[in-house]
Amino acid sequence: MKSSVLVFAWLSLVAAASTAVGCAGSTPPAENPENADESASSDKSDTPARAPSQSKVTVKDDDKTDTVKCAGFDIPDLAALLAQPSCELPDGSSEPKERDVKDDLEIKVSADGLIAPGSRSNVRVLFKNKGKADLPLDFVVDPEAHFSFEVYTPKGTRVDKPSGDEPSLPESVSNAPVPDKKYARVTIAANGTAGLTLPWEAVKMKWVSKDKAKGAVPGRGYPVEPGGPLPKGKYVLRVITPLVGVFEGVDHEVTQPRTDVTIGGR
Repeated sequence: MKSSVLVFAWLSLVAAASTAVGCAGSTPPAENPENADESASSDKSDTPARAPSQSKVTVKDDDKTDTVKCAGFDIPDLAALLAQPSCELPDGSSEPKERDVKDDLEIKVSADGLIAPGSRSNVRVLFKNKGKADLPLDFVVDPEAHFSFEVYTPKGTRVDKPSGDEPSLPESVSNAPVPDKKYARVTIAANGTAGLTLPWEAVKMKWVSKDKAKGAVPGRGYPVEPGGPLPKGKYVLRVITPLVGVFEGVDHEVTQPRTDVTIGGR
């Protein structure tokens, strides 16, 4: 009788062990690479690999926030880069010291070949680093980089300046605090370029009304607005840039690059 009971118990243990092995085999371990979903791997193989991003944006490793690079070989929109707070020098920085960049920096300005009186033209400004090392350039930002234009005859007479003396600003503007002057730095790689496109209108300027002047930016003088088309003729267009920290002559040939323009019929 005892032997029969022992045999029955032994057969029950064998059956239980076989059931446990069968159940374990039905659920393979998740960490085994051979148990990966074949349909997922086949979907990935059908998706073409993405090309590396050419974005100017990188990500910090510490806090995962976007940071715009303030350097490069080909910078197509300098104005957008100068608008980034991450390109600004630390608060309280003094104006960068002047240095001689004539052997390294070349600035070219180009505009449409024939411009109708009063019409708008796109003006392209290109900063090129001719040197063999990185070239840092500093610009005033208050709070953004401000570019403007002046138009002269070939003999040097300015033709777009408002007539009459500059009016006094409203007290609400003249007594307002002037925004802190800050500086942004962009570095152009050796043989690289940084450019921007600016809209320019072939018009004379005039002083705005006292009412409009209430919205003026403190520290920038009395504002102006278009006052009529410039007459047909050949002119020299100067781009007044916020570039600082460079040696130049009394004619400001570095910070005020220029190009010839023709205003004609159309």
